[in-house]
Amino acid sequence: MPPTDRRRHARADSTQATRAALVTAALAEFAAHGFDTPSLDAICARAGYTRGAFYVHFRDRAALMSAVVEHAMGTFLDAMLAHGDAASDLERTVGRFADAVVQTLGARRRGVPPAIPLPAGVPFARILDAVTRDTSLRETFATLLGRAVAGVGEIAAHGQRARTARADVEADQIGSVLVLLALGILVAIDAGLPFDPPRLRTTVLTLLSPGRSDGPRARRGRSRGSSRG
Repeated sequence: MPPTDRRRHARADSTQATRAALVTAALAEFAAHGFDTPSLDAICARAGYTRGAFYVHFRDRAALMSAVVEHAMGTFLDAMLAHGDAASDLERTVGRFADAVVQTLGARRRGVPPAIPLPAGVPFARILDAVTRDTSLRETFATLLGRAVAGVGEIAAHGQRARTARADVEADQIGSVLVLLALGILVAIDAGLPFDPPRLRTTVLTLLSPGRSDGPRARRGRSRGSSRG
């Protein structure tokens, strides 16, 4: 690689590292003190950079908060989507996420890093509170949800074509239901509400199964109804 290219790559890496450090510092401050309390000076000091470096990457505090929400929730929502061979398998996607929830609950009890990258230690309620009070954050949040819904919807559509997922529900609606369910799981985890992830996984897969609407039991029920007629 020519020297000029090496310098260009080094500058790009340095720029990305600075931005990442500021976002990480903001996440830590918001997790500890909420979204409203931490000052930009406190965030910059934690990151080890000046206000001048901050303004190279973010035009204002609102832009930083948008980046924080995108990082925190985007990482969580991306964890819903399987990759590689499992990317087209709805059952494996649901199962993988449920298994990660089980591991995450156990990790919280043991104080170790979870399998699901939850919103970087920021309570979900704080993120929701910030999103409901700020239009730009709400737009960021909606974009992230839309991306996740589209991704899960594509997996559902593949399952419908392969006849491994019920076809009487639109694929994008399956995506919406599963993403909203994931957000509900976040609320339950944050609030310490009891729920059974393996049982929830079984229930979801049963509801999505192609046999649910036209399985042997349904056919027997129709046959009995016909014979009584």
